[in-house]
Amino acid sequence: MTAKTLSPFFREVIILEKDTLNSENGLHKGVGQGPHSHVLLPSGMEILKQLLDSPEFNPREYGIYPADAAEELKWFQFGVWKKRFHSGVNMGWCHRSQFEWRVRQDVLSVDNIQLSSTARVVGLMVAEEGNRIKGVQYQTGSGKEEIKALEADLVIDASGRGTHTPKWLSEANIASVTEDEVRTQISYTTRRFRLPPSLKDSLDWKVLAIYPEPPHVKRGGMIYPLGNGEWMTTLVGFNGEIAPSDIDGYMDYAQSLPQPELYEVLKQSTPIGDPLNYRVPGSLWRRYDDSKQWPGNYAVVGDAVCSFNPIYGQGITMVLKDLQKLRALLERKESDFTPATMTHLQKQIGKGKIIPWLMAASPDFMYTGTTGNKPPGVSIMNSYIKALMKLAGKDQDIHQRFIEAFTFLKSPTVLMTPSVIGKVVVQKLFG
Repeated sequence: MTAKTLSPFFREVIILEKDTLNSENGLHKGVGQGPHSHVLLPSGMEILKQLLDSPEFNPREYGIYPADAAEELKWFQFGVWKKRFHSGVNMGWCHRSQFEWRVRQDVLSVDNIQLSSTARVVGLMVAEEGNRIKGVQYQTGSGKEEIKALEADLVIDASGRGTHTPKWLSEANIASVTEDEVRTQISYTTRRFRLPPSLKDSLDWKVLAIYPEPPHVKRGGMIYPLGNGEWMTTLVGFNGEIAPSDIDGYMDYAQSLPQPELYEVLKQSTPIGDPLNYRVPGSLWRRYDDSKQWPGNYAVVGDAVCSFNPIYGQGITMVLKDLQKLRALLERKESDFTPATMTHLQKQIGKGKIIPWLMAASPDFMYTGTTGNKPPGVSIMNSYIKALMKLAGKDQDIHQRFIEAFTFLKSPTVLMTPSVIGKVVVQKLFG
């Protein structure tokens, strides 16, 4: 999507992709979360439509299964089932393989975009004056081949959480990058199931999500349809909890969740395919926005800037919001890529991470075993969040406001109006 964003403004856009890609699906080694549960928030879906220039965008063609966030999503969190009603807000539950494959086809159909797979970037080419990046060095194949050089007017690092940008900028004496990290040791164990028609017809939800109950219950799970009669189930663990891959252990773990409904569905269903595992340490924010110096002709976007605990479903949407900011820069009539301009872009991207970071990092500290940089006032914030979530189980207005803030359709200030604060105070005093 970064390449698609760049394509109207440059003669040629080249993607250097270290993995071997196939033509059948969107999965590849560098995206470890690929076979597991994903959600695209409605604000992200709207940006995707804009960047793809696709006003007739059909989510199902992209492996996206929309579900109303209160009517069709049955959601247990903080010890309560959230109130069910028609919210008018659709969350897009993704078949990531189909989603990424279709996006890739759209992007590579653009005439001036080229993709070179098994091309691993090994360093930056720094201009003699030392204040701008003039290209990259890369290797293809097994990595034993000679190092090639590729010059460019603009270089974007969209390489994900494993980015080498901090190392490269430090080695070039350009910038020293600090990090914020919250370690929750998230585990995903995913299996696909086929539900019998009678069971499927009896469900009053499209998506079932059971979140862990902090501080001590660290197990959760979710299930949603993938099409063709298949359903994806991901069992989640925090700070040392890991669902077994074998079916007996998987079922035992599902039975141990705070609510039994997911287990009841799975025990009537047939597992298909092989189980898959994924581990991620937690949330990581590289603070390029705080760097005192930044090179011209260079930018970093997406997970290479900030990767979130995936259980909150913010990742894809946050990447697309970064690209909105990149496009705004490119659309300026007299845009340039000077150090000052690119510094401003990184600060704008960083500014966009503040709210989602607080929404992920703060509740993570409710669980025993979480470590890292605590956001200021985290205890007060978590106490407020917990009361809000309790209210969302019985108060439709509170749940609607939460949905709109959680999906970035509205500012989180909708959860801090006098009327909401009054309800929170009553909840905390009287339950």
